[in-house]
Amino acid sequence: MNSSTEETVGGKLDDEKIQIPLSTQLAVYATGTFGNTINNVITVVLPLWALHLGASPMMIGLVLGARHILTTVFSIHGGALMDRMGTRRVLLWFAVLGALTPWMFPLMPWLGAVIFLQMIDGLSSSFAWMGAQAQVGQLMKGNPTYAGRLSFTVRIGHLVAPIVAGMSWDMFGPWGGFSVLGFWGLGILVSALTLPKPPEGAHAPQVRLRVSDVMPRLSDYIDAIRMLAIPTILLVVMASTLRMAGQGMHTSFYVVYLEGIGLTGTLIGTLLSIGSLVGFAGALSVAPLAKRLPPNWLLLGVVIGGVLAITVTPLLGGIFWLLAAASGFRGGAMALAQPLMISVLSRSAGKAQGKAVGIRATANRLVSFVIPVVMGAVVELVGLEASFMVIGGALMVVAIYIAYFIRSTPEA
Repeated sequence: MNSSTEETVGGKLDDEKIQIPLSTQLAVYATGTFGNTINNVITVVLPLWALHLGASPMMIGLVLGARHILTTVFSIHGGALMDRMGTRRVLLWFAVLGALTPWMFPLMPWLGAVIFLQMIDGLSSSFAWMGAQAQVGQLMKGNPTYAGRLSFTVRIGHLVAPIVAGMSWDMFGPWGGFSVLGFWGLGILVSALTLPKPPEGAHAPQVRLRVSDVMPRLSDYIDAIRMLAIPTILLVVMASTLRMAGQGMHTSFYVVYLEGIGLTGTLIGTLLSIGSLVGFAGALSVAPLAKRLPPNWLLLGVVIGGVLAITVTPLLGGIFWLLAAASGFRGGAMALAQPLMISVLSRSAGKAQGKAVGIRATANRLVSFVIPVVMGAVVELVGLEASFMVIGGALMVVAIYIAYFIRSTPEA
């Protein structure tokens, strides 16, 4: 067993005390916040844009899922590049793309262009989030306190982004919404610039760049897949996949449903932000809870809670305070699960932090692509409200299997 994995076996995550300069912490947290929460802007703006362009439910699912196509293919490659050439360097390459593509959406108002731009912008934001997680492992040694702080700052973005995006859409239309997306893309670039430069000397990442270095390597993919033989990494990937499946429901037809029952962009953004507000408590509670409770069952429990909170949406009758309560519960569960996964994964990965983040991101993005497309097809077959129950029920079957895996695998 990987020696670092042993820290999580037996029911606790040790909180090793290490001192990280505040400037380094802020750079990592800002990179992760803009990279992760740009999806909260997308959650508001893209469904409204797709409806504005007259897209069918199936096409809406394809538009939203397209954001994850390139990241599904290249996340492992990106993580390997971060290990080999330095996280900061790789992030800067893709941050430039993320700062430019948002402004192209309103200039190219047809669905084929939306799908293409979604793919490019999704790759940039995904690599930013991957880089922040890799830095938690590389610079912060997977310390759950720092992982919890990263998740806490991410909640700030989750709180602000949907409200700002919704209000901007209501007041200024598509250009207003996509201007917020552009600001978030610029935030990724500026944050990446403030990350600490890699060390010099024997432990420095590769500096000289050759064409072969940026090409995907089969060996990197094989090495990353082999990491799934470590039970704790496999557990994190499975739990993360389940979590992202619920997120896929949330970022695809949740807003479509809310718009269909008459909520404005501002009210939709408020609902999304309520979840982020409760998420602050979840993010801050991870370190003390991880010391007292088995992190495997804690992780699975909060992930299941988050999925159920989105599944019951159509049963709430369009009552705003019930929708707000469900959004808050989901936000707290999502926020608690996130730093748990980051900490366990980074402590199990050794020196291959980028590859470990890459394999998790690959699974996440594959699910994030599949769920909106599948849900779009289910909506056309059984209707929007019933689709929440169909997809949510299928995810509970997956949760039962993960519980069986935990129970039957001592190392997990």
